[in-house]
Amino acid sequence: MIQQITSKKVELPVIFLIEDEADFQQLPKGLPYIIGKQSELPFITLFLEFQVLYRSCMKTLIPIKWLDCLTKIGYGNSLRKYELKSGGVYGAGDNGQYLLKTEDFITDQYLVDFDKLSELKILPVWLEDLKASIETNIIDEVMFDPTGFNKQLGMNIGAAGLKHNLKNLLILDISSSMPKAVVLTITNLAKLMSKKFYADVILTGRRSYLIDYEEVPNTDIVGAVSSYGGGNEGDMYKEIVKQSKEYGTVISFGDNDCPGIEKGDKNMNFKVHTLYSLHTEGNRTSNITGYARGFDPVETHIVKDWISTIQ
Repeated sequence: MIQQITSKKVELPVIFLIEDEADFQQLPKGLPYIIGKQSELPFITLFLEFQVLYRSCMKTLIPIKWLDCLTKIGYGNSLRKYELKSGGVYGAGDNGQYLLKTEDFITDQYLVDFDKLSELKILPVWLEDLKASIETNIIDEVMFDPTGFNKQLGMNIGAAGLKHNLKNLLILDISSSMPKAVVLTITNLAKLMSKKFYADVILTGRRSYLIDYEEVPNTDIVGAVSSYGGGNEGDMYKEIVKQSKEYGTVISFGDNDCPGIEKGDKNMNFKVHTLYSLHTEGNRTSNITGYARGFDPVETHIVKDWISTIQ
C-alpha cells in the first residue's frame, strides 16, 4: 500500500512509503519514496522528523549541542536510518545515484521557528527558563486601552499596550577572557533574544556601548565582536550605567572580570527588578557576572547549567 508519510509534530515534505515492487510501479515517477513495512512507519516518521528538527536547530546559528537536546526528547543515537530515493529500479543496486540528500528534500519551507523548537521542548533548559520568565514579565506589562486607535479600521476600538513600557536588558561580555564559543553563542542569540524579549543590549569588550531595542535589528552584533571584542574596559560601561533607567529583567553573560565595578556601586543607576546571571564557570561558581555585580536587583537567579550545552 502506498502511503504519504506525515507527522503530527512538524510538516514533512511529500514523501511516500512503499512496501513492495507493486507499490513502486504504481508510484508516479519522480516522487520521493522510502521502502519499508507498515510496522516501520513510526520509525520512518521519527527519522524524517529528526531531519527537519536538526536542520531547524542548525539554522538558528546558535552553537548549542543540538544533538544532545534532540536526544533528550527521543531522537537519540539509536534512531534508525532510511534511504530516501526518487526513481531507479526497484530492488536493483544503483550505487546511490537515486538517493536524495537531506538538503534536497528538507527545504527552508519545512524548517520550524524558535517558538516551535520551544514548544517541542528542544531548547536547553536554561534558555527555555529565560524565555518563559521574560515572556511572563511582558504579559504582566500588557494592558488593554479601550481608547486605542486601530489604524487599519480608522477608528478607536481599543488596543493592547505596555503599562509602563518596561524593557529588558542583555549584557554581553565579549572580552578576550571569554571563551570564543560562548561569545559566538551570546552574540548570535542577542538579536533573537532582543526581539522576542523586548530588550536593549549592552556590548562590552575593548569598548562598551548600549544598543536600544529599536536599533538592534540594524546593528551587526556579531560583526561588532571583531571591532569591539577583546580588552576589558570599565570606564565606558560605568558611564552607561550612570544613566537613570529601569529594566524588568537583566540577563548578563560573562565571567568575573569587570574593571572598577563592585557590589552596591552608588554610581550604577539602573533599577533592576530581576537579574539572571550566566557565568562562564557554570556549576563551579555562585558568583554574579562581573558586569552585573554592581546592580541591586529585587530578585536574582544564578544559572549554572548553561555552559555545558554550548558547542
